[in-house]
Amino acid sequence: MKRCLGLAFMVTLVFSLIGCAERAPEKESEPQPPAPVEIDAPLLTEGETVTIDGECEFHVDYVTISENPELYYEAETGKTYVDFCITYKNLTDYTVSAGNVMEGTLVYSGHYQYGGDDVAAGGDARVWSPAHWIDLEPSGTGEVHYFFKVPKEVQDEGRMVELDMSIRGNEYRVVVREGEKGLVPAGESTDASDKDSGEIADGEVVVTDNAKFYVEYSKFAKEVTPPAPGSIYAYYKAEDGKTYIDVCIVYTNLSTEKISVAKAVSADLAQAEAQAEVMEIGKRSNFDNSGPIDIIPLCTEYVHYIFQVPEELETSSEKVTISFKINGKRYTYSVK
Repeated sequence: MKRCLGLAFMVTLVFSLIGCAERAPEKESEPQPPAPVEIDAPLLTEGETVTIDGECEFHVDYVTISENPELYYEAETGKTYVDFCITYKNLTDYTVSAGNVMEGTLVYSGHYQYGGDDVAAGGDARVWSPAHWIDLEPSGTGEVHYFFKVPKEVQDEGRMVELDMSIRGNEYRVVVREGEKGLVPAGESTDASDKDSGEIADGEVVVTDNAKFYVEYSKFAKEVTPPAPGSIYAYYKAEDGKTYIDVCIVYTNLSTEKISVAKAVSADLAQAEAQAEVMEIGKRSNFDNSGPIDIIPLCTEYVHYIFQVPEELETSSEKVTISFKINGKRYTYSVK
């Protein structure tokens, strides 16, 4: 009986091994490029007048790409604006907020998507205010602008720019510029690497599927200020017996949609007693730590991790190593 059971076990084992040998190993799926964005809506052209019965009448005045558009906007370093302007007449018998007139998405090169922000002009006075501050009375007319903040290359490149605009609930497609479609190359860098973990040095450029980044600098400082402080700026001043370690990470978003700074980059330091995460704004003239901050596609931002540590850490022989998580990948960086 024991011999029979042993034989049966061996036969079962042999067939199991044969089954394993014949089963093809599973291959890791290759990341697929994002599908192009197609706008399925009627084409709206400059100067064309559209009437929505009982709702409104409007026409497109112009669409411009400029770092300093007509209103009070001024683009930050590496960015520009696309200004979509319409003249809108309220055909209802009630007051309409200009902030509810339209919303939209800009599509660049067929893939990259950007949200916008609206600004309105109050009738003939041309007093510029946020759209939600302005009411359009029945039969009243006013200019309404919708601004898209985009990378500066949109201004100069020969790639396609389209708008997907919803005006009082009706969808329209606006061609700002015909041109090439497709993903934009990350750009050549002789010292770039594709490492997905390990230690990185000052200025070492790393390119991942969704980002390009490097550490611009790190320093101990009793007071941390923006690199080019403006007339008014936020800063960090250490308490007695404390100092800061300021680490600046230069991060370029290579994905087709915006990403929050908190999701893109995180950092930890074992010796830190407290830390702050801020992003430079303006022309590197101020810090923004007001809440969730996004990095829009193809734009580069300067992200700072500011660690509060004991003052003696600066002069001690103790090693200071920061652990980074960037797009889900782990890296380390030695301050000293």
